[in-house]
Amino acid sequence: MANTAPVVTIGNHSLLYNQWQKIQPWLTYFDADGNPAQSFQFFDSGTSATSGYFWTPSNSHWDANTVIDVAASDLSDVWVRAGSVGGSETLWARAFDGTDWSAWTSFTFTTIPNTPPVATINDQQLHTNTWAQVTNWLNYSDANGDAATKYQFWDSGTSDTSAYFWTPTNTHWAANTVIDVSAADLANVWIKGGSTTGSETMWVRAFDGTDWSNWDTFTLTSTNTAPVVTSGDHSVHMGQWVTVGNWLTTSDAEGDTITKYQFWDGGTGATSAYFWTPTNAHWAASTVIDVSASDLDSLWLQGGSTTGSETMYVRAFDGTAWGNWDPFTVTSTNTAPTVTISDHSLNAAQWAQLINWTTASDADGDAITKYQFWDGGSAANSAYFWTPANSHWAASTPIDVAASDLANIWVQGGTAGGSETMYVRAFDGTAWSNWDSFTLTSLPNHAPVASISDQTLHVNEWSQVSNLLSYSDVDGNPATEYQFWDAGTGANSGYFWTSGNSHWPAATVVDVSAAAVDDVWVRGGAVTGTEPMYVRAFDGIDWGAWHAFVLTTIV
Repeated sequence: MANTAPVVTIGNHSLLYNQWQKIQPWLTYFDADGNPAQSFQFFDSGTSATSGYFWTPSNSHWDANTVIDVAASDLSDVWVRAGSVGGSETLWARAFDGTDWSAWTSFTFTTIPNTPPVATINDQQLHTNTWAQVTNWLNYSDANGDAATKYQFWDSGTSDTSAYFWTPTNTHWAANTVIDVSAADLANVWIKGGSTTGSETMWVRAFDGTDWSNWDTFTLTSTNTAPVVTSGDHSVHMGQWVTVGNWLTTSDAEGDTITKYQFWDGGTGATSAYFWTPTNAHWAASTVIDVSASDLDSLWLQGGSTTGSETMYVRAFDGTAWGNWDPFTVTSTNTAPTVTISDHSLNAAQWAQLINWTTASDADGDAITKYQFWDGGSAANSAYFWTPANSHWAASTPIDVAASDLANIWVQGGTAGGSETMYVRAFDGTAWSNWDSFTLTSLPNHAPVASISDQTLHVNEWSQVSNLLSYSDVDGNPATEYQFWDAGTGANSGYFWTSGNSHWPAATVVDVSAAAVDDVWVRGGAVTGTEPMYVRAFDGIDWGAWHAFVLTTIV
């Protein structure tokens, strides 16, 4: 059968100037007989010195109009490079399958010319004598993605007091001088604002390794805007000390650092508020007080010894200019604190710690120094307050408690169900809050439940009752004591034993504290038979119902 020549195709392609590309990804090989390519040939018809060309490991720049032979196994080593200037040329390729060459296939190879970069700086403002790093202002772009290799700057401001460029090689570049800077050194280009206010035109352009961008002009304005400081009106507690620096909001249009402040007290009353500094413990009214910004935390104001308002003033200095005076009102106050306790319910005789219920606040931020409590429930079985100094405070008695001892005041629910009104108030060192009332409801007690399942014991066998006993209480109260009853009256029937009585007679109440319940045993009868027995529990308030269980004695 006759061989069918292979087919090679390459589409038209474009590359940026001087860009490299492997030829293999562009090339498509097909052979109807399934024969693999053995070799390829390439041909470049672009004869211009600036046109694109082929590259192989054996020749770094193949001349135009030269057949380039490449083994198929070396196809990945064939590159094409775009021209150094824009333009198009025709390139060729064909393949050999070991028997026949394919037809030459041509494709157009276009070199995309370089596009100059663009460098811009927006108009800027600098405070007089302030430094700025030019790299933070500069915007660079290149349509081809080329990085800048260098920049040029130009300053047209010729005044002795105007702004200027600085580089490590020249600390003050003269106006109307081209300043060359490599892109790698761009971070070392600075501009210093003029020593007086004013505007001037400056210039910048960039080089991408091939072309310079156009010059871009920007206006640099040297400014000085006085700072602004404000202090809202404030209230302070009588005699309270505050650091005034926490009240101040300072801004400067150029971002200048505030170097000092001045204060003025317009309150001339002997009992009015006043300023304090380490150098003067009581600044007189109508006196200018100079404070460096670094010492602002050392300026204090004390509230007046009586209530009232006065006008004070502040202004700031940014190293060049003073801002306007800002007036603010200082009011010496005393606001009583607020304390609340919500309504609560307790089980009968249940204890609760008042600190967990008490919420206190003070508008002036004063610390609560003490509390008072009052119990309006006068019934003998009502709830009551407890402190380490008095285990049962009588109703209708004010109870003083230091704030530091608040955790030591407790309330116990009444021993009978019912509600009563109690009260609390707080003291901030100057004034008492209003009394806050709250309702304390003592819930009726639920008697506990004690039970023992029916039991079977061998003749004369012993069993520890605590292992048989079940206890529950809806209110969660623990048992404080138990009672047992043996209804078996036979001389040979089972019986209860405690360390205090080795054979409790039938029909006798056996009282045992909960702590001693492990000391209670039951013994099977001396003969077989059954008998009822009983148990009940006490939770400190109520006895539960008797629970019956059957004790059976077996052989």
